[in-house]
Amino acid sequence: MDDLETRLTAARAALLDNLLSVEATGTISHPSGLGETDALEITPAELMEYPILLLDMNALTQNTTIRTYIKIDGVNYRLINSAVFPTDFPTNVKAVPIVLYPTSVPWKITLQSVIAEGASKNIPYKYVKRSLV
Repeated sequence: MDDLETRLTAARAALLDNLLSVEATGTISHPSGLGETDALEITPAELMEYPILLLDMNALTQNTTIRTYIKIDGVNYRLINSAVFPTDFPTNVKAVPIVLYPTSVPWKITLQSVIAEGASKNIPYKYVKRSLV
């Protein structure tokens, strides 16, 4: 009976470890230009769940297209979502939530201003990740 209890305790501990989430934070430097630029790339090493990605867009003064890409085939990025900030969001919204689906392949977020900002802008971000392995 002690061996079974030991195995069950280890299995419960492993399950709890997988349920724990990790927060990642940082700052994106969005250049002043008009071209589409890679803002953030997430490259999971295993099957991960990303409940939410938040971008703090408060520093931006111009309409900016936010695009989400994923490497479905593991090689080429494919566009899965695009929205213009702030046009496609409710009035006075300054933070953009982006839903990322559970996956083990890379994600990429890009930004593209409609009119040059005049100077590069810092965009803080935060996301939560949880291993599904």
